[in-house]
Amino acid sequence: MNSFSNTKIILVETSHPGNIGSAARAMKTMRFSNLNLVNPKCKVNEISYAMASNAGDVLDNVKIYENLFDAIGDCNYIIGATARQRDIPIEIINPREVAKKVNTKSHEKTAIVLGNEARGLTNEQLSMCTIGLHIPSNIEYTSLNIASSLQIILYEILIESEYNVSNINKADKNDIAENRKLTGFFNHMDTVLKDINFIKDDRPMISRKIQHIFKKANLSEEEINILRGILSAIENHSH
Repeated sequence: MNSFSNTKIILVETSHPGNIGSAARAMKTMRFSNLNLVNPKCKVNEISYAMASNAGDVLDNVKIYENLFDAIGDCNYIIGATARQRDIPIEIINPREVAKKVNTKSHEKTAIVLGNEARGLTNEQLSMCTIGLHIPSNIEYTSLNIASSLQIILYEILIESEYNVSNINKADKNDIAENRKLTGFFNHMDTVLKDINFIKDDRPMISRKIQHIFKKANLSEEEINILRGILSAIENHSH
């Protein structure tokens, strides 16, 4: 599991402690933990921890720098977020494109830099970055807060990196039912399907194929109980 320890999240001149806490929460939900502050205009305080919820450990390890130059000094690839077009020579791409680039450079130290809530990054600060990042949004209302912006960016990086969307709704391997539970379900299912003449005694292959369908689903004990409840309802209805 990728912990993204090589990726620094850098907030520049943040003015509200709650935004620092919300950013920490957004980071932890996406498996990031390396939070850095540049010349913050507020302190990390009880408001920050309240907004961080259970991501207080991210705040416990926050690093503070006087300037952006020092914060990105050990980084190989620096991404600067901007809500508007700039008259400076820097390529600006969207979060999905950024995610692809970050994951091809996973062995390098990467920084994602977000500016002050009201002004964003200055042109000078953005010019220090390797590439610019812009989140497409409603052109009539482009205002995204720091945590929302960060959540979108880090989500795209997480998905691109290793998260298999097809497994989101599958049971965790520790929740998969024991084989004896699965066997009990299969026996129950065979009985019911034979009672309604779906399976014939001379066609055992059909039963095995149906079992294979359920084996691939990695059923949890709760799911098996639901399925057996359906089978019991069929039995009651047919008798």
